Amino acid sequence: MLGKDDNRNISRIRQTVTNIVLVILVTIGMYMTMTYRSAWMEFQMRGIMCLRYFTVQSNLFAGIVALVALFYQGKATKILKFMSAAATGLTFAVVALFLGPVYGYGRMYKNANLYFHLIVPLICMVDYILITDAPKKMKWKIACAMLTVIYGFGYILNILINGKGGRYPNNNDFYFFLRWGWGVAILIFAGIISVSFGIACLLSLLNSKVHIKEEEN
Repeated sequence: MLGKDDNRNISRIRQTVTNIVLVILVTIGMYMTMTYRSAWMEFQMRGIMCLRYFTVQSNLFAGIVALVALFYQGKATKILKFMSAAATGLTFAVVALFLGPVYGYGRMYKNANLYFHLIVPLICMVDYILITDAPKKMKWKIACAMLTVIYGFGYILNILINGKGGRYPNNNDFYFFLRWGWGVAILIFAGIISVSFGIACLLSLLNSKVHIKEEEN
């Protein structure tokens, strides 16, 4: 039977391998996104324009966190891991439950989107669930949701300052949230923030259950 020191060593090795994999996958995904022009432009932009999407931002954030965690593993990196898991988890949930059924999973999991919509989010979420002594306090769950609050504030502020812009892809309302008016757009953002918070709570719950079972064994 493995002792606590053995479990800690195994956890460190798993974390190192996971972080290396995440850095590699995010790097590949970013390269593909920055250089490849998809035939279906609504869900993949080439060059610096791709950075306006929450999907790209959350995956890039996850890659940076994984890179930092390769050199330092402590409470701060666990909190950042929690936030990146919740952020990429939101992307995963939106695609799996809404965009995939509407537009087809073949399109939504094509090219770089295979990494950013599926593989990286799943690895981030599983990675967090398996972290020992992961942050579970309410303030960290709220911090996870704040990422979508900040993004939504920036999205709306850009439209208020610069207007809706021209035709896609040169418009500022590139998610078309204002298609049904400001009232619906605000409700959509509120829903997204709620889902983000819910994902953070679910990840925290799963983490607790996994480690309770480990302690029982």
